Amino acid sequence: MNSSMPSAAEAAVKDPDHVDSLERGLSVLGAFSMQEGALSVADLAARVGITRTAARRFALTLEYLGYAHQSAEGYSLAPGVLEIGDAYLRSNPLPDAAHPHLEELVRLVGETASLTVLHKRRVYYTARVAADRIITANITLGTNVPAYSTATGRVLLGGLDPDELEDYLSTIEAASGFDPDYVRARIVEAREQGWAVADQEMTTGIRSVAVPLRNPEQRIIAALNISAHATRVHTAVLETDFVPLLQSAAQHTADTLWPSAGLAPGRPTMPPAHVARPIARPTDAIQSVERGLCILTAFDEGHPTMNLAQISERCRLPRSAARRFVRTLASLGYLEPQGRSFVPTPQLLELGYSLLPKLSLADVAKPRLEALARKLGASVSIGVLDGKDLRYVARVSAPSPLTVNIRAGSRVPAHRTAMGQVLLSLQPPGTLQDLPRSSGGDNTSGGLAELADTLALVREQDWSYVDQLLEVGIRAVAVPLRNRRGEVVAALSASLHDASTPDQDMTNTFLPALRTAADDFVMDLRDGLDI
Repeated sequence: MNSSMPSAAEAAVKDPDHVDSLERGLSVLGAFSMQEGALSVADLAARVGITRTAARRFALTLEYLGYAHQSAEGYSLAPGVLEIGDAYLRSNPLPDAAHPHLEELVRLVGETASLTVLHKRRVYYTARVAADRIITANITLGTNVPAYSTATGRVLLGGLDPDELEDYLSTIEAASGFDPDYVRARIVEAREQGWAVADQEMTTGIRSVAVPLRNPEQRIIAALNISAHATRVHTAVLETDFVPLLQSAAQHTADTLWPSAGLAPGRPTMPPAHVARPIARPTDAIQSVERGLCILTAFDEGHPTMNLAQISERCRLPRSAARRFVRTLASLGYLEPQGRSFVPTPQLLELGYSLLPKLSLADVAKPRLEALARKLGASVSIGVLDGKDLRYVARVSAPSPLTVNIRAGSRVPAHRTAMGQVLLSLQPPGTLQDLPRSSGGDNTSGGLAELADTLALVREQDWSYVDQLLEVGIRAVAVPLRNRRGEVVAALSASLHDASTPDQDMTNTFLPALRTAADDFVMDLRDGLDI
């Protein structure tokens, strides 16, 4: 929450160790993040203020790293860029601790709930659970807004000391439409009453209320808020109904992070989120960009903070080089000192997380499915439950003289597929009674009882094998796909329409490969992909 961090330009002048090429490379990445479509090399050079030759080298470097891809229209972000923002979310336990309590808030009030933090005078949304509403605020994970304009910002600004606050208020420009005295009064009010309301101040039609989240030293480190359309919720409801629920959620989050007895529960360590290099390393790739981004993505659950020695070892850099890159990243606001160590800041979410709302599961899954299909010589698919059907959301078919008429979007009875059985096995009791009746033998009470036994076994072993149940000749094995919170969000299968393949090959060969692929998918799935 340091509001006096020197600008990049100042840092470049004052610090002889500042790595200019790394700063320009991050500026190129930022230009992609702010662009809806592709950028040509000429456009990129103009936006960043560099030569076309330099712009091309930066773009090629990002393409090599898996963060950008080239098309006829130019360069644009690739899904691999999300691993940069992942470094902040993985290294900071706060978003994961708050998430289940945000979900509970949404369940209770039917409105969107968020967690925000303050960084360099702006509010960053670091966890968000959206309500199932037609109209909501256009805010996604990583969105950042001026702190003075929001309820969460005024709660967070209340954690600044008087000098820091006055320094911040002096930067509010008249063009913003917010008077510093008005903002000061709202901050003081939030401090005194323990919550803040903003009534259609940032966005016409949106009302929100926020409360602070404090650490054991009673310092404000974050804010939880609920936002709703003004036509649905009156300001009185925000104060009388929502504030107590938010305060309870904040306390539960704090209890998760700092239990009164013992240590905070450990977080599961996700597999390394390394991006596959889609191309060979260009001869004119810019090494400083590679090194700087290696440092940023080196932070995770197992390495939430690192000192220079640890960074040097993890990225295989000389200590002197690590020091220069870390100082540069800190001056640009991407790392923050914590004693003799450093931690990532929410500013990392600006580098690529703008892509998250535009991605579907199919976009992210395609490279992994293609590799798995080649490895197994089988068709591989991802599916989700859609009512009592299984809907295919991504599929890569194996070469074959026969055609299986299934593609993304196809729907089939869930209980007749391996993926469907995996997903049905996790559904609440009574789900089987609602399965559609068909002309097959499984529509009898005995058939349902047999299916219930099958699903109980699937649930216990965490996988399913189906032999010619959907169609004669088709065998398939499937496993669940979990996101980084351990929630099952889809299923992954491998299938063959070759009855000559022994059963044991499906379970001894295909099943381990699917499980390994499912582990690799954990970070890909994240929390916000459109399935």
